[in-house]
Amino acid sequence: MTNTTWNKSVRIKRRLIDKIQYNQGIPYYNGRRVIEKDSPIDGGVCLGEGEREAIVIDSVKYPEIRRLYEIAKKKATRKGRINKNYIIYAVYNTVKEALPEQNNNLVEQIAAKYEVSRDKEIPIDIFVINQTGVCRQDALLCGVLLEKFKKDGYVRGKISIDRNSRQEGGHVWCRYTNSAGEVTILDVAQNFFDDIEKATEKTWSYKRPTDK
Repeated sequence: MTNTTWNKSVRIKRRLIDKIQYNQGIPYYNGRRVIEKDSPIDGGVCLGEGEREAIVIDSVKYPEIRRLYEIAKKKATRKGRINKNYIIYAVYNTVKEALPEQNNNLVEQIAAKYEVSRDKEIPIDIFVINQTGVCRQDALLCGVLLEKFKKDGYVRGKISIDRNSRQEGGHVWCRYTNSAGEVTILDVAQNFFDDIEKATEKTWSYKRPTDK
């Protein structure tokens, strides 16, 4: 079995110990809640284990998430109504279309252009406008779109941005657990959208240590 570690969030907080503040045990960076496993996504900021761009997710301040949400709603609509059975795939497909260029070099070029490579904040909208991302942008967009569907009452499940590391490097994806406890993985970067039980080690090690 592949050796997998799940301590990325710990390493991030350790690296940025002088810049992260805590309120009732919740970490904040420049006034925004740090996005972690099982934490809220919208309004938060996603930091890296190493220095990189700090990705802001804010559907109130910036328009692209709202625009993509409308696209996802249309994709999930059947006979004039949003059908909850199509929502998760609609989200996955919307993000896949929104970020067709899965290219780390292009992401780094964008970060360099906006001078955000060293933990400076940049809205995810910039990557959407440039149609470019990698696993972290993919996962964050999937997560925040599902969160908006949940806020509007279309789904009731739990949404999480999960990440871990193994010998190939680190990876990030979106995890959705429905009210029956069934887990679906949305991983645009790996072209994987399915029940967590369908994934293999070759796909990625999505199962948490607490999963059966």
